[in-house]
Amino acid sequence: MTEEQLAQLTFLIEDFMDAKDDEDFARQKRIEIEEKIAALVPGPEDGQVTVKIRNAKLTVKRGLTYKADLDGIAAQMVETEFFPPIKTKAIRELDVQGYEWYRANHPDIFSVLSNYVQVRPKKVSVTVNSARQKQA
Repeated sequence: MTEEQLAQLTFLIEDFMDAKDDEDFARQKRIEIEEKIAALVPGPEDGQVTVKIRNAKLTVKRGLTYKADLDGIAAQMVETEFFPPIKTKAIRELDVQGYEWYRANHPDIFSVLSNYVQVRPKKVSVTVNSARQKQA
């Protein structure tokens, strides 16, 4: 890497860190405002309410999250005649490792499979670890 590239990267890292700080501050401020709005707009514990104010519609959504010991529930329900309130989901998705194995080991099969797969680049992610981050 050239000195000029290093200087540019140093500058961009500082810009990046400033933007992250601004983003964190804005997120925190947004959450505080949302909490103040929710305190002013009564509604159900689990559901939503919409209020029309002048030219705007304001919707406040509230919800509940559940965390359960599914094995414990299942074990307790065995003793009863009832079914446990547990769902099992089956997810069908591409096995990327298997797909890439065909690319490496069976190009003829891969060429057929690839007609059914779209591959796109992910959003680029940049992480900077610095003492500056830890000050907050």
